[in-house]
Amino acid sequence: MSLAPARPEALAEPTRKVGPGWIALYVLANTGMFIPMQVPTTFLMPEQIAQIDPAGKVGSYAWVSMMGAISGIIIAPLAGALCDRTTGRFGRRRPWMIAGSLVCTAALLYTGIQTTVAGIALGSLVLSAAFMIIGAGLAPVIPDRVPVAQRGVVLGWATVPQAGGLIAGGLLLGLVTGFSAQYVLMAAFPLMIVLFAVVMKDPQLPPDHREPFSLRAFLDGYRISPREHPDFVWAMSSRFIMGLGYGLGTLYMPYFLDDVLHYEQLFPGQSTEDGLLIVVGVNCLATISTVVLSGWLSDKLGKRRVLVFLGGLTMAVAAIPLALSPTWTMTLVAAVILGLGYGVYLAVDTALVTEVLPTSADRGKDMALANLMASLPYVLVPPIASVALGDLGGYRSLFLCSAAMSALGAVLVWKVRSVR
Repeated sequence: MSLAPARPEALAEPTRKVGPGWIALYVLANTGMFIPMQVPTTFLMPEQIAQIDPAGKVGSYAWVSMMGAISGIIIAPLAGALCDRTTGRFGRRRPWMIAGSLVCTAALLYTGIQTTVAGIALGSLVLSAAFMIIGAGLAPVIPDRVPVAQRGVVLGWATVPQAGGLIAGGLLLGLVTGFSAQYVLMAAFPLMIVLFAVVMKDPQLPPDHREPFSLRAFLDGYRISPREHPDFVWAMSSRFIMGLGYGLGTLYMPYFLDDVLHYEQLFPGQSTEDGLLIVVGVNCLATISTVVLSGWLSDKLGKRRVLVFLGGLTMAVAAIPLALSPTWTMTLVAAVILGLGYGVYLAVDTALVTEVLPTSADRGKDMALANLMASLPYVLVPPIASVALGDLGGYRSLFLCSAAMSALGAVLVWKVRSVR
């Protein structure tokens, strides 16, 4: 009987750089994930809810957003832990990407035909779960296959769809009319993930190296010891608070344009959706202008923390113009500043996280926890925003809270000691 290798390829640290073809397909996979992740929640669901419940749209949208975010609390680490333990001949990551893509397509088609807030909330919940399943396979591909010295530039290119997905998706929505048709269009994008999954190299995990799984092991996955893995805990804390700041500053932008700027009165003949597309477009272009460069620079300099700090601080500054002068001009200025900072932060922070993962055997689960720290804040954004908008002075307080959270998240990254 032959013995299993001490460290199989599936668990080894990658040393060979990935080529342009691999990067291109990975970028396509991220496009297939981020466009249907971002566009429906930004453009489609708010408008669906506003048509169904015009008077209670803010509260209804908050409920729908929370339903989507809550599903990830359980699904993300569970899918990640099971993905790490998948031993089939098709590899560990591939089955989860394909299964999640199929669920994502079905959830989008379902949501597109809903006429109640409850129906949209259910669609949001299933859609969020699908993205967590996809992420369980897609996110750990970077620490699985890309060497540390190349991760900044690879993630820089891979986050271009995350940075530009809203503007690309918003423009595509203009090609078709009606919620059903627009959701059908979004449902085609997960096929890009399937393409990457089919062609990628995904070494099989030998059964002898599979970690035992139990309910206790799953629950233990939530508990990362600050004493044993302080850098991972600080990186997660920084990411969570940064996500909270970003969500507070952006989630209610459709209603800010409508209720504060009165966009349709300001520009007769245009809809609030037109204004939102302009803001999103300006923000996306600014983000794209820095995301690849910052990732490459972090590899070149071998320094990640300072770029994450500068990106987060710039994002904090972006919220101040909206708090002090809520005008259309200041909205565009804020969109540019936020985009520049977010572009610097986006790829470099993820590269930093891949360097502080506790163990190679749990990359999927730990990357799922990292992604959860970016999405979980959206559970807290609605109640915080409700208090800020209702009792603390309205949108000015909301944007000042956003600035404070982004600044705090940027400062916490200096607590990570093992990464320069």
